[in-house]
Amino acid sequence: MMSFEEFTTLLNSWVWTTYLFFLLLGCGFIFSVASKFAQWRILTHGLSCVRGDYDSPDDVGHINHFQALCAALSATIGLGNIAGVAVAVSLGGPGAIFWMWVIGFFGMALKFMECSLAVMYRDVRDVPDPSAPASMEADAESGSLKYKGEKTNKPATAPTARGEVRGGPMWYMQKALVEPLRSRGNPLWMLFKILAVLFAASTVLNSFGGGNMFQGWNVADMLDKHFSVSRNVSAVVVSALVAMVIIGGIKRIGSVAATLVPLMCLLYVGGALYVIVLSASEIPHYLALIVKSAFTPAAESGACAGVSVWIAFQWGMKRACFSNEAGEGSAAMAHAAAKTDEPIREGIVAGIGPFIDTIIICTMSALVLLMSGTWNRPPVGTITQIEGNHAIVTCGEEMPEKMEALYLDRIVDATGSLAVHTVREMGQELATESVPIESVQKREGQRWVDLQSVTLNLADLGADVREKIVVGQIVHLDIAGAEMTGFAFDTTAKGFGKYIVTLGVCLFAFSTMISWSYYGEKGAEYLLGPKAILPFKFVFVIFVFLGMTLPKFQTVYDFSDATTGLMVIFNLPAVLILSPHVLRASKKYFARLDAGEMPKVRR
Repeated sequence: MMSFEEFTTLLNSWVWTTYLFFLLLGCGFIFSVASKFAQWRILTHGLSCVRGDYDSPDDVGHINHFQALCAALSATIGLGNIAGVAVAVSLGGPGAIFWMWVIGFFGMALKFMECSLAVMYRDVRDVPDPSAPASMEADAESGSLKYKGEKTNKPATAPTARGEVRGGPMWYMQKALVEPLRSRGNPLWMLFKILAVLFAASTVLNSFGGGNMFQGWNVADMLDKHFSVSRNVSAVVVSALVAMVIIGGIKRIGSVAATLVPLMCLLYVGGALYVIVLSASEIPHYLALIVKSAFTPAAESGACAGVSVWIAFQWGMKRACFSNEAGEGSAAMAHAAAKTDEPIREGIVAGIGPFIDTIIICTMSALVLLMSGTWNRPPVGTITQIEGNHAIVTCGEEMPEKMEALYLDRIVDATGSLAVHTVREMGQELATESVPIESVQKREGQRWVDLQSVTLNLADLGADVREKIVVGQIVHLDIAGAEMTGFAFDTTAKGFGKYIVTLGVCLFAFSTMISWSYYGEKGAEYLLGPKAILPFKFVFVIFVFLGMTLPKFQTVYDFSDATTGLMVIFNLPAVLILSPHVLRASKKYFARLDAGEMPKVRR
């Protein structure tokens, strides 16, 4: 019988096929051209909307444009910007960043389309919002909303304050495709109903994987490694903080995100800029390297030797989609709650997200990795002898000065592990096996040249792994994800990465968890009704705790990638079918805007 780990690996490979890559790129290109490259409007008119120049307190919704953007960004600006970029560069080389840019650019048009549809076809009801139980008492006191079976002294008002607003891909499928087709007796309504249900189910699953456990595990891992904070202690604290925020619904999530997102962006981007400015003269070289590597294989040296163009393309696309969620439909749920009567305006605001997330923040991480040399760092050495359960690694003779102390710290204490490259042939994806260090042989002295050899312990490895480890294989430091980004910061100032990356991981992961709790509850509500929301929140908090206490996480990592891809597959066909509605509405909206029929709010 297939194990869950094997199932997630198979599902991930089945979802992320050439079809999905070109579905994303194709839709992004089509929407960009059809909207006359709405990216320009997004970066001009969108900024004016975010500033509140067109806000009206009388519009339906829960949160303003800025809060909606921050709520969506708090979900997308996460470990994908720190760990995800490191994964993309380590497995796909510098060329992966170019494809992240491409998805970021076209992702602006994708977000514009799906978030415009989310407001256009959102479900607005004059009833208390079950997503915000902390606000229900205030609703009851004001008597402004109808309660089932309960009389109020005041007539119900329009749901501009706390009335329930629901939106997202499952709702624009329901209201724009399922209901009209069913009313006309067209049997195709069943197809789109299945699509909506599958999307909602994938959202719930992804909220527990990529939006919850993946984030929490990395927080606990960083705090444990760098500050010796017990996983159980960090799990209790973080799960309690998540519970305090999500109990207040999208209004509280939007409020917290509006404070947290600008702060964490400022701190992380500021730290990255510090590293980049120190080598500012090299920026043109590395930007050129990114573009060149997107179309030619990586050089045959260092950690990225053998990376093909196709692998760079694959990893750039996967990490960009995981990072900015364009085409995934998740952000549409947050933007559907915005206080606006103009769907196109909210779509324009939503398009800013991929630009900030991918074009700015991911590029900052990428430049730190490239300019520090971490992306193509030299190997520790080569396996020269295998005796029984021991593999002897003869260390290389040269090491860059800025990496020397960092390498020695991770090797000399003999408590860590090294990564043995078992596959790195041109055109094949990197495969490594993590093998623990047993002992180190060195001369007197504190330099790299004093290190002679490292003995690896093969005793606990399975037979299938043992047969992959042979004489002549290259051995590297076993660092990946967020730890790799921290290593890159440390090459500039030892210890800098420990604080800036750990702080970034904690803030980014927490913000992602609170927003994904909202996405997951919207999926659960669509599937099971409003009564499912509170139980979902309770289970979500439990999974935060469980995710932070897990010892190993590769299975959930693969599962997160797979459910992200499934959301794209179930969402984009509906967006394609409904795109003419957005294009007609945007033509009218921009005509009114250009004619001066939308005066800015006076302050």
